[in-house]
Amino acid sequence: MPRAVEAMAPTGPCFVVGPRGYFAFQQDYSSRQTGSLLGVVNGFFEQSTVYDAGGQRWQSNGIDCSYRRSWWTVLLANTVYNPRISVAILWRPPCDYVLDELKRGYAQAVEHDDDILTQFVSASELQRRIAAAQSFADLVEVYRWMQTDAEPGEPQSDD
Repeated sequence: MPRAVEAMAPTGPCFVVGPRGYFAFQQDYSSRQTGSLLGVVNGFFEQSTVYDAGGQRWQSNGIDCSYRRSWWTVLLANTVYNPRISVAILWRPPCDYVLDELKRGYAQAVEHDDDILTQFVSASELQRRIAAAQSFADLVEVYRWMQTDAEPGEPQSDD
């Protein structure tokens, strides 16, 4: 398996679109990530796409970690042994993306959401704001609003 090339890796800020409706913003993205053994053996990192602020879409070319997929690790991860482990993500060369592609991934994550993205906001208002976004920075503001239900620049309550 090829080794990770540090010069050719996404850096933050980035949005990560993963399997099963996973969507996250990471201000300081790193190719060294931590996940559950179950997520690793099920291919979470290989199935995720990273969108950086520079307009580049990144997809995994595999991972480097201490565990290998086998019937034994799959059985253990699904039953009694599911530790958090560190992986190094190996990357394919990046491709350009258009903002609508990222917006579509965000909107689809909201459609499949299990009250993670919509914990503090309504799905319809979140979808409206995603659709109205005109830039990567606008989507970052939508994500920050989504986490707190506070308008940008609005003081946070200490309740």
